[in-house]
Amino acid sequence: MSIAESQMLDFPIDGTGPLSNDARSRGYRRFVEVAEAVRSLPYGRPRDSDHILAVFKEERGTYSSKHRYLAALAHECGHTEVQLMFGLYAMSENNAPGVGAVLDAAGIAAIPEAHCYLMCGERRFDYTGLPSGGASLFESLLEERAISPCELPAAKSAYHRGAVADWARGRGIDPDSAWALREKCIELLAKSTPHPHARRGRGR
Repeated sequence: MSIAESQMLDFPIDGTGPLSNDARSRGYRRFVEVAEAVRSLPYGRPRDSDHILAVFKEERGTYSSKHRYLAALAHECGHTEVQLMFGLYAMSENNAPGVGAVLDAAGIAAIPEAHCYLMCGERRFDYTGLPSGGASLFESLLEERAISPCELPAAKSAYHRGAVADWARGRGIDPDSAWALREKCIELLAKSTPHPHARRGRGR
């Protein structure tokens, strides 16, 4: 745990809502404990992606499902200063190890990819749990904005597909082919991610 995390995100899980109750039932008492447990979950799309607790129920999550859950939990505990961020960055082998072969075969160096993370003050926090590349994806951010956890599922899909389509058309690439290329990259990321067991909390 970094000093920034211990100072900014180390608050008690004292909410009265379903997310707080679930976290405490798993033995977690501090937000940073839950965040680290979420980071350790394998990278993969939950089948019930609309259910905010799917990350723990199915023991896996993506950048969006993991951070959507964490932001909603923080807000339930009264910490609305912890913002859910939705960004767009240029995904490449340098910041997403494992996608290089697919991108090279397509003759491109990078493709726009969406990413979600937390932000508190001026500090960004990423609990996706994917292996780090030679450069942080935040160095390749094209744009970012704060978004509410309830707004994320519908807004993310439409915005992301539109951004990839615009990028593709500007390069004379079929938008559907570009999206399929992006999907191949995500599949590779999931396959390259270690599958550690999630930490269950101190009470389990």
